[in-house]
Amino acid sequence: SRASSILPAMVGHTIAIHNGKEHIPIYITNPMVGRKLGEFVPTRHFTSYESARKDTKSRR
Repeated sequence: SRASSILPAMVGHTIAIHNGKEHIPIYITNPMVGRKLGEFVPTRHFTSYESARKDTKSRR
């Protein structure tokens, strides 16, 4: 699960982590040890309000 801590025994393995829609393969390296699996898979898409606003202005 995304809440699992990365252990030294996991280094060198590829683990598929679910982002809410699909499984994303993540290769585990030494600097990742001690952190959570979920930190490496984004769950949300960034959309900027400014770019949407500029598009509507140009249509007028």
